[in-house]
Amino acid sequence: MVEHSKTTSLLRRCSAALQRGSYYLFPGRCVLCSALSKRPLDLCVGCEAELPFNQPACLCCALPMNSTSSTHLNSATCGKCISNPPAFTRCIAPLRYEFPTNKLINGFKHHGQFSRGTVLAELLLCELTPQKILPELILPVPLHWRRQFTRGFNQAQWLAHYLGRQLDIPVDTRLLSRQKYTPAQQGLPRKQRLKNLKGAFRLNHNIEGKNIALVDDVVTTGSTIAELSQLLRKAGAKEVEIWCLARTPLEK
Repeated sequence: MVEHSKTTSLLRRCSAALQRGSYYLFPGRCVLCSALSKRPLDLCVGCEAELPFNQPACLCCALPMNSTSSTHLNSATCGKCISNPPAFTRCIAPLRYEFPTNKLINGFKHHGQFSRGTVLAELLLCELTPQKILPELILPVPLHWRRQFTRGFNQAQWLAHYLGRQLDIPVDTRLLSRQKYTPAQQGLPRKQRLKNLKGAFRLNHNIEGKNIALVDDVVTTGSTIAELSQLLRKAGAKEVEIWCLARTPLEK
């Protein structure tokens, strides 16, 4: 087990070194402005500075908060999480789902632009790597097979594998499945989302006592992650964290 861990760590360092070296031979171009990024990331410093980073945000659900939401912005929890704590421990979302984040995510999710996915995943990794204790298992939010067939891939699964490789955490793509086909959730009111998701997911094997990271691209109303977190906790998961690329502001 120790030898396997050492080998995996060495492979990760070699992979990172090769990636950095490739940027010297083939300089990166910013996915937003197309200028040379001049660093091992396809995002220039100027465009990165203009991104809508999710600060301040609720420490529990990562809901974007405004400057008047709390006197102590760095230690604020939204009213909903205080009155009705979710089944998950916390949600980590580095960006707000606003322009140009939505442009990057839509290109990745709907058009298979994996260079954009890589940039977004690296921004999420920046939020995750300072953690001293990481979950033992990564689970992507599952897609129904019909939607995955139409789209060509599951963006959450792609992200989960990317993060798993970088953090040396196993990914399980079979533990959760979506057994009920539902209309696209985007644009639907929260009540309708909850109705659509009732009984939509199934747990396929035991997870007793595990700390889990649940990965998705965007958290909107939180209906999907709430349903899955409750399912995982009822099945014996010790803790559930949510890792996503972006979080939307409150519904209008």
